[in-house]
Amino acid sequence: MTACPDSSTAPASLWRHRNFRRYLTGQAASVTGSSISAMVIPVLAVLELDATAAEVAWLSFLGQLPPALLALHAGALADRHSKRKQMIIGDLISAAALAGVPVAAALDKLSLAQLMVVAAVQGAAGVLHDAAALSLLPSLVDRSLIQRSNSRIGGLFAVAATAGSNLGAALTALLGPARALLGDVLSYLISAWCTARIQAPESPRAPAEGRRLHTEIGEGLRYVHRDHRCAR
Repeated sequence: MTACPDSSTAPASLWRHRNFRRYLTGQAASVTGSSISAMVIPVLAVLELDATAAEVAWLSFLGQLPPALLALHAGALADRHSKRKQMIIGDLISAAALAGVPVAAALDKLSLAQLMVVAAVQGAAGVLHDAAALSLLPSLVDRSLIQRSNSRIGGLFAVAATAGSNLGAALTALLGPARALLGDVLSYLISAWCTARIQAPESPRAPAEGRRLHTEIGEGLRYVHRDHRCAR
């Protein structure tokens, strides 16, 4: 686990933390873009591919399945490896997957199968990014500011999600649903760029010899189960 900044030298205001500002900007961009694709992809499936209600439901299901299956693994990986690298990799994978949609649409080769693959890949990349982002925050600000930073993040993310949905609708009307996804591609690139500019020491925990990932996941679950603070 990385150490928190020294409270004796940490600035009193959150906004004086350059790393926190970069973190917050990147995360807000990612949330905004994710809201764009969450609104645009079903519209694209219906308008361009004549998808049925069941097929749209499958799109939503495939997007939600990776977080349910991979959240614990993503958290364990963030503990073992560089959190910033994991966040950047997740952003770039999502950007690459989404960028293929307008290209395929322009070539008249877009299919429902591709959208389903994109939904699953974006969901998997998103959980990798989010798990690392959660565990990175304590290394960016002083411990005394963690609660305040979480409240700022929660408020900004709510605004970003609403703005992303509205922006997605506007881009769909102006550019069409396929090209509207370029807004989400841009958001992931902004997120990756902001994350790359964060300058905070990281000390990934080296896995003990012979210990497998699922063993560490089990230990983490048992710790949470025993911790009375998590039961409240």
